[in-house]
Amino acid sequence: MALFRRKDSDPFSELDEPAIDDSAQATPGSQKKGAPTPTRKQAEAARRERLTKQVSKKEAARMQRAERAQVMRARDNTPEKALLRDYVDSRRNLGEFLLPGMIVILGASLLYSIAPNIALIATVVMYLFILTVLLDSYLMWRGFKKVLADRLPRSSSRGLLMYAMNRSIQIRRFRMPAPRIKRGEPY
Repeated sequence: MALFRRKDSDPFSELDEPAIDDSAQATPGSQKKGAPTPTRKQAEAARRERLTKQVSKKEAARMQRAERAQVMRARDNTPEKALLRDYVDSRRNLGEFLLPGMIVILGASLLYSIAPNIALIATVVMYLFILTVLLDSYLMWRGFKKVLADRLPRSSSRGLLMYAMNRSIQIRRFRMPAPRIKRGEPY
């Protein structure tokens, strides 16, 4: 009977067909595999290896670098960011000297036990330096907004302020993407 399958047009057609003995046609052991059955652990490892190709550490690191570079190019490939990079790279920024200056000031402040006055002066200089970098970034941002309005009038400046500040406080040699123009050149 057809309990879980479709019913044939003739319910008695199964009775007319002769029964076929499956055991006579395919005897167990008539065909050999040539290898023992793999354990479940071995089969899963083989399946995982087929799905994920094993690569060396050097190859994986190279692939990750290429992927990061591709993501950075896609992220930084807008005309607004290209204009901003050129604008920041064409001018001298106080922020470029922030990291080296902070290291020198930190070294001077470690002299507190020997010369407390030098440490106090170094701390005050550090705060003044940070304030001048922020002022320089503000003036840079004001200038860039005017350039952006002139060159790309319908573009948004959303997210560009932090991008400009990050770029301006990086040492020029380590900026990514690398500067296309030299200082003082027109952008």
